[in-house]
Amino acid sequence: MSVNLAALHEGTIESELFGHERGAFTGADRKRKGLLEAAEGGTVLLDEVGELPPRLQARLLEFLQSRTITPVGGSAAMRLNVRVIAATHRNLPSAVSRGDFREDLFHRLRVICIDLKPIALRWGELDEIVHSCLAEVCSAAGRTVLRISEEVASQLEKHDWPGNFRELRNVLEYAVHAGTGPEILASDLPEWFAPANGNQAKTACFSESPAQIPNHRRREVSIQPLNFKSSMDNFEKSFLSQGLRSNSGNISETARQIGMNKATLIRRIRYHSLQTILSRSVRPGSSDVVVPGEKKPESTMTCMDLSAGGMV
Repeated sequence: MSVNLAALHEGTIESELFGHERGAFTGADRKRKGLLEAAEGGTVLLDEVGELPPRLQARLLEFLQSRTITPVGGSAAMRLNVRVIAATHRNLPSAVSRGDFREDLFHRLRVICIDLKPIALRWGELDEIVHSCLAEVCSAAGRTVLRISEEVASQLEKHDWPGNFRELRNVLEYAVHAGTGPEILASDLPEWFAPANGNQAKTACFSESPAQIPNHRRREVSIQPLNFKSSMDNFEKSFLSQGLRSNSGNISETARQIGMNKATLIRRIRYHSLQTILSRSVRPGSSDVVVPGEKKPESTMTCMDLSAGGMV
């Protein structure tokens, strides 16, 4: 059982969670079980727990410590056996430091913590994420799973995804409904979808001002871009280059070693122009080699039947 606390009115959250007795407030013409009581013997997901008002944070903490609840307007406590999972998009440690979230409740909730990274930090998994989401969208629209063109695959990779999974799903839903063919083309993408081009202004990053740096040290200081995407690109290029060299340019071995999907690795090699590192000593017809001057293969972000899977 789950409840989105951000979607509830502050005045009704307490009765929704803990229930109420008849006559507890205006309109309470009958006794009503709360979600915690209804989940007895099972699990309840408190989504967006960071939106819980301070007064109700205290009530939730009391329940987590004592495992008992008292319905609104009631006097008898009730012991429950319920497992609680809490989720939030907020930075709770920051909220605690600002005084917006109770520190004792934060520590009580943080027994086993799973930090789900945003898409921007999961480039190696982008193929699986896109195909899984696309399979769900196509299924909901009553269409067979579509292929993704090379141009669209490139645009999806270049985008920073500030809206994370919701933005990705919106882009794919628009494309699935806008397109009519078996393949998603760039013309099927929404007009508001514009991958970052990386041409943002660069700023020098100094721990000291230039005037404060001694002459003998100035040659050691290099100007670095204060841009997340550019920095990630530079790191990824260096990381992939090192991985390919350590495996003598073998894509399959490199993919296994670094834990990246092979199709994604091939595309990232082309993106960073690392083809010269690749081994030429492969079997004829192997897809492991993408050498300079060769005709680019069709999209490696191929269609996979993932209708049984779900979004990560």
